[in-house]
Amino acid sequence: MTESTHIALAAESATFSKAEINIGIIPTFGGTQRLPRNVGRKAAIELILTGRAFTSKEAASLGLINRVVADADLLKEAITLANELATKPPLTLAAALAAIHRGMDASIDDGLAIEEAAFARIVPTLDAQEGVAAFVEKRRPTFVGK
Repeated sequence: MTESTHIALAAESATFSKAEINIGIIPTFGGTQRLPRNVGRKAAIELILTGRAFTSKEAASLGLINRVVADADLLKEAITLANELATKPPLTLAAALAAIHRGMDASIDDGLAIEEAAFARIVPTLDAQEGVAAFVEKRRPTFVGK
C-alpha cells in the first residue's frame, strides 16, 4: 500500500486494502505502524481488522493518497509531478523530508529544533543562494544540487 510513500497519486479505478487479516496474518514491513500515522488510529484499525477493499476516493479522503486522477491520465500526471519535483533543489527536498519524518514523532519543541538544524544546513548551500538570487532578480532558479 502507499503508506510509506512521500506523495501518492491513484487512478480513479484503483482499489486498496490491508487484506493480511483475511489469510490469518498481520500487516508487516511497517503496515501496523505507518498506516495509523497516515490515516489515524481508528481508521487504520478498521482497515487492518476488516481487510476490506476501499476506493481511491476513500484513500484520498483518509489522506492515504494525495490525488485521484483519471485512469488514462495517471502516468502523465505522475511524470508531470516528477518533472516538477526535479526542478527543485535536491538537497533542500531531502532536508525537508528528513525534518518532516523526524519531527512527526517528536514534541513540537523538538520538531522545531529539527527544522532549525535542517534550515541551518541548507542556508549555506549554492542552491539556497541561487534560489534567493533568482527570487530577487525575478527569474527562475537553476539548481545544481550543491
